Amino acid sequence: MTRARSYRKLAGLQLTLVMAASVLFYLWKGAFAAASTGFGGSIAMINIALLLWRRDRLDRGRALSAGESIRLLYRSMLERFIAVIVLFWLGMGVLELFAPALLAGFVVGQLALFFIGNERKSERHGV
Repeated sequence: MTRARSYRKLAGLQLTLVMAASVLFYLWKGAFAAASTGFGGSIAMINIALLLWRRDRLDRGRALSAGESIRLLYRSMLERFIAVIVLFWLGMGVLELFAPALLAGFVVGQLALFFIGNERKSERHGV
């Protein structure tokens, strides 16, 4: 499977899972909760997009030494961590979104990476 196709599949799965969670929160708590779920899912999508962007840049660049690789790994992790914190602060602190729905949207969005990762392992091992 090509990398672009894999990324589209991941984004589609994330969007599907987040939309399903949003519908459930809409039925349970209304439109505000559904929007909060969507915001949380967007945080997850941005987080994974940053991870994939860094990975693509690394793959297209020159070979790195072990020390450079570790520094880039830590830098990428720190960037993503700060981005997630700032977006959660924006969602919960500034916009005052419904926290349980926002967290659920984030978790559901992150689950897509888990599902795609397991699928790719199965493909590699012929299962």
